[in-house]
Amino acid sequence: MRIWIFLFSFCLLLAGSANADQRDPRLASLFNQLAKTRTAVDAAALTTQIFDLWRNSGSDTADLLMVRAQASAAQQDEDTTLKLLNAVAQMKPGFAEVYFQRASLYLRTDSTEEAAGDLAKAVALEPRDFRAHALLGKIADDAGQAAAALAAYRRALALNPAMEGIARRVGELSEIEMAKPTL
Repeated sequence: MRIWIFLFSFCLLLAGSANADQRDPRLASLFNQLAKTRTAVDAAALTTQIFDLWRNSGSDTADLLMVRAQASAAQQDEDTTLKLLNAVAQMKPGFAEVYFQRASLYLRTDSTEEAAGDLAKAVALEPRDFRAHALLGKIADDAGQAAAALAAYRRALALNPAMEGIARRVGELSEIEMAKPTL
């Protein structure tokens, strides 16, 4: 009897995660908890759960391609990684994680414009993606656009206040902005 209960529970667990993505209802609670954290240690467990939900596209094929893309990225095979991510983006155009991952690849290969475009898509699909907001802030920061960087970094921090490096940079940029003469 216990084995049947275990198998039934396991099937329910799998069924619940089969459609997990940026629309998963469990994300709301996780983000509410994350917004209240103040340390990276407290945020780590929550962000891990969020990332696990975001990584699940609802398609076994797309998920397999994402795993393969991650493996090819780890081997620094950018061409294969890009082909795999492009295939997933075509297959699942509403899957925010593929755009974030492709943007990360574009940033590693110094394709900033393409990265910014994919980050904008990721944020449009999942406005709570603090990683995407942080990277948009970094792109603006690197381009010398302090006000845009500050706005993006603040959006990231509103979602995940435990991002210590981003919080430091917000402080630095805020001081710079306040020191500017007003007209």
